[in-house]
Amino acid sequence: MDLLIVEDDPIIRDGMSEYLSEWGYHVIEARDGREALSLFNKDIKVVLLDIQLPFMNGLDVLKEIRKESNIPVLMLTAFNNEEYKIEAFTQLADGYIEKPFSLPVLKARIEGLIKKYYSSIEIFKYKDLEINFTSYTAKIDGKVIDSKPKELEILKCLLDHEGQVLSRMQIIDQVWKEAEENPYDRVIDVYIKELRKKLHLDCISTIRNVGYKLER
Repeated sequence: MDLLIVEDDPIIRDGMSEYLSEWGYHVIEARDGREALSLFNKDIKVVLLDIQLPFMNGLDVLKEIRKESNIPVLMLTAFNNEEYKIEAFTQLADGYIEKPFSLPVLKARIEGLIKKYYSSIEIFKYKDLEINFTSYTAKIDGKVIDSKPKELEILKCLLDHEGQVLSRMQIIDQVWKEAEENPYDRVIDVYIKELRKKLHLDCISTIRNVGYKLER
């Protein structure tokens, strides 16, 4: 998932970028407001936006972003000033975090925004794979791959809980409907094996004696 960090302090910017990259985010960095707008594109899913920036402050950058996108934006501020906060929310920011902040707290705030805005993922792209969960189709390099609905439902379950370890029973509880007879939990192993084999999903990890985790 692409994140845009807009921060003029290189120490803070590099620290955030390095930490979030370790958690699988693709980080794009901007040093000032003008650079932020030049780098902003439709693939970016969350913006971390400092208020005090060279050339163009963060509130003005936010105004420009809101002209074309409702993407979640988290404001970074060193000011404990109500006027700045009110102005940020007037321009439809999704929250703010005051400096200095801990990186785990920042990550938790980002995850909260992602869950709120992107919890329903209908298109999943990974390397040369594209899956449409609405039409239940899977393609690799544009070629349709034969896949079972339950395989894709299990993948969707893991994707909705990306980064979390799910036990076999947790997957069964979320994927199998009330009208269906629940399978033995080891059936999940077979489905996961097929997902890895057919769809080249090396992003699904086995957590020994616990379950499975999807993490890009």
